[in-house]
Amino acid sequence: MAKTRVFISHISSETALAQAVKQRLQRDFLGLLDIFVSSDQTTIRAGSKWLEEVDKALKGADVQIVLASKESVGRPWVNFEAGAVWLRGIPVIPLCHSGMTPEELPVPLSMLQSVSADDPGGLRKLYDTLALRAKVDAPAIDFAAVASELKALETRQAAAAMAVELVREPRILCASNAQYAQPAYGFDYDIAAIESAFPGRSLVDKALTLKRLRTLLTEQRFDIVHLALPVHPRSGELIFSEVDIQTNLPRTGQVESMPVSAFVSLLGESQTRLVVIATCRVPLVVAQEVQKVAHMAASDDDITGEQAKAWAECFYDLLARGRSVHKAFELTKSQVDVPMRVFEARLDVAFAVTKS
Repeated sequence: MAKTRVFISHISSETALAQAVKQRLQRDFLGLLDIFVSSDQTTIRAGSKWLEEVDKALKGADVQIVLASKESVGRPWVNFEAGAVWLRGIPVIPLCHSGMTPEELPVPLSMLQSVSADDPGGLRKLYDTLALRAKVDAPAIDFAAVASELKALETRQAAAAMAVELVREPRILCASNAQYAQPAYGFDYDIAAIESAFPGRSLVDKALTLKRLRTLLTEQRFDIVHLALPVHPRSGELIFSEVDIQTNLPRTGQVESMPVSAFVSLLGESQTRLVVIATCRVPLVVAQEVQKVAHMAASDDDITGEQAKAWAECFYDLLARGRSVHKAFELTKSQVDVPMRVFEARLDVAFAVTKS
């Protein structure tokens, strides 16, 4: 029997709740549901293009659950996902949490049959809908216990969201390989944006090599690592050699590159809190691995030097003004139309610089 496909729509800061809902549903429905969560490495294959996988899952969903909080309902992407499924006549169920109530939902989510995560009766309705689509009997479980479990997770998530690590006098590595340091690629814009926001705090390298990166990250602390260099479109390796600009594949047989796992190990050694790669499309596997040790901003597509400039100027200016990484990501996305995707680590961080 084919599994019923469930798409859970959520924002990155609510990943823990999305995973908890997925695990609970899989357990209660005895594995009869095929659940897609965009932040789950078991849902999206390593190296896959994130947008393509999301689009495929949206088109194939039998039911969609939208994790609806006061933060998520204002995100255009969440509303787009809900609309894409609803237009196909498929059930879309907003699952309200963290203070959001069904009565407060904005259009178009208010037009849907919503439930609250802390309401046993609402959770029963959610399970009934899933059971109907799966053509099975709804599980006989203690819905009050499920509501209590989700409420406790909401509380922990809210506490974690309020916690912000403060890093004083941050050190920044702003580096590119020789090819991407050429004027046509706009790396000088990145340098200018970082220097303007954090004067005197950055080390610039325009001819980064594998050996040089390894030396820098093992001998010095860099709180922010901003790289302009190609990334292999399949393996996610950082490439220091020259590449074909159309494919991001090396032009020569002898390639100098660094595996993702090695890069992540070096970031941990350097105590890096934030990584930015804004020059080319970055495979999802890179962001997922980096996210284990640091926040990451990466492009969903190849972007121009002008686009990278606009994004970097806005983002780093916000960081320098005391906004946390989470908040700077959010505000930059609302101000600059550039295909940058963010992957947030568990603990938020802000950077403070002593004014001269």
